[in-house]
Formats: sequence, structure tokens, C-alpha cells
Amino acid sequence: MQHAICYISTATSQFNNQEIENLLAEWREKNSNTDIKGILLFSEGHFFQVLEGEKEKVLALYYSIMEDPRHTNVIQVMGKDVSRGSLDGYVVEHLKTPGFSRPNLIRKYCESVKGMDPQTQQQIREILDSFIDTRSL
Repeated sequence: MQHAICYISTATSQFNNQEIENLLAEWREKNSNTDIKGILLFSEGHFFQVLEGEKEKVLALYYSIMEDPRHTNVIQVMGKDVSRGSLDGYVVEHLKTPGFSRPNLIRKYCESVKGMDPQTQQQIREILDSFIDTRSL
């Protein structure tokens, strides 16, 4: 059975650009190798992540994330079984460029979840919208 979880969290320390880029690359490789798909964004000390894959793997990863001392205030905003996987891979990005186009960015990440049911798509869109909207430009 496929399962999807979406959460937000706050970093416990200030990562410099190189540190966060290294962590994102490490997580992309690790999750891709375990057949976990999703989206991981880091912006101004906060993480936004959607995880999708085999239920046992996704839940095990989420529980380890909750114990990871590099972040705190882990808030699961969605967790549900999904009838089929919708994500093609594992996308990570450090949103650090102040000149980004908010509508284009939201559209880009919402494209990744188009295979999910409409209710789940809407939930992720609203959370993503809020996450991106809180960036100070």
C-alpha cells in the first residue's frame, strides 16, 4: 500500500548555504535509493516535505525525521494512504533566491502531485502556498 505524508518543521541551527546544499543532496540520494519519492524544500530555516512510497518505509522515515535533532516543531499536516503513487522522483530545493516567481514556483511543485486524488492535491497546494508565502523577500 502506498502512503503519503506532508509535514513542516523548523531547523534547530542556522545552516550556511553549503551545509544545507550538502544535506539536501544526501537526503535526495538516500530517499531515492529506498524508493521514497517526494518534495523537500528548505527556506529561511524551515522545511516543507511530502513523502510518498510504501507505507512501512514512509512511516519509518517519518518517525526517524521526528527524532532527528537537526530540526524541531515537526508538524504533520497530512498523512494518508493513496491508491497509487503520483510522484516521479525525489525533488529537493533550497529556496534562497529572492527574485523567484511565487505563482510559477507553486505551479511547479503542484505539477509533481497531479497523480494524487484532488483532495490531497488541494491540501498540499494550500500548505505549499502558506510555506512559500511566509518567505520574507
